[in-house]
Amino acid sequence: MAKQIKSGWLFLLLLIAVISAPGALNAASTAKPAIVLAAFGTTTAAFDTYNHFEQKVKERFPGYEIRWAFTSHKVRHKLAQEKGQQLNDLPTTLRDLKAAGFNRVAVQSLHLVPGEEWDKKVVQASRAIPGLKVALGKPLLSSKQDQEQVLNALAQTFPKDLTATAVVLVAHGSPSPEGTATYLAFSRLLRARYPRQNVFLGTVEGKPTREETLMAVQQSQATAVVLMPFLFVAGEHVANDILGDNPESWKSGLLKQKAYRLEGITKGLGYQDGIVNIYLDHLDRALKSL
Repeated sequence: MAKQIKSGWLFLLLLIAVISAPGALNAASTAKPAIVLAAFGTTTAAFDTYNHFEQKVKERFPGYEIRWAFTSHKVRHKLAQEKGQQLNDLPTTLRDLKAAGFNRVAVQSLHLVPGEEWDKKVVQASRAIPGLKVALGKPLLSSKQDQEQVLNALAQTFPKDLTATAVVLVAHGSPSPEGTATYLAFSRLLRARYPRQNVFLGTVEGKPTREETLMAVQQSQATAVVLMPFLFVAGEHVANDILGDNPESWKSGLLKQKAYRLEGITKGLGYQDGIVNIYLDHLDRALKSL
């Protein structure tokens, strides 16, 4: 009997030692891959869009560790200087996850096109941590099927009359050939889907250009215009470049042409469920590949 009691205590002490060993407590938490959401970032109140999106991720993928990475050095620096808010880039976030015991990570890009940010700040950065298996969820407009699904989601928000009213989607634009080609392909899809109706795509910095887009609206004979940000978050570009009162804004450019009835959308794509679901489908494929 004494031997049984002694053996029982030895087993209990051994069990406590195993549980207390480094890494033992997070073994269960790291059984699933971690999720990293990689976004450009913003210094405005539109940052709440990211919180909204994270909630959608949690609803569809419960029980996963979720971290963030922000690809814009300018945004990270400005928030650190002005608000004391520290944001990580992707390599830092991946290193933190590896240190926490994770060996598999799904990184979902919240960029719109596979351009420079995607290639340099996500694809290349994801390879920076040896011993970490990383699967990538692609940007929003990464395939022809994606583009059609995005348009189907957006079309539900368009006004019924697209003759008297023009819808102008305003994107950021891309400095890379692949990113520009993606925006131009989506513009062609708009024209093919709405050949005699007024739905246009333009970019703040790139192609299709602001000038050619405003000219297309002018030639359309529309009397009203809906300016819709084709951006994940409606941040500084929306407040200044698109809907601002400065002479170079899209709003000012349109009103120079005609006294349009203007409606400006002030929320980004990250609030549209149809768009969010496309991103989540990309993330789902990344998780299943790990």
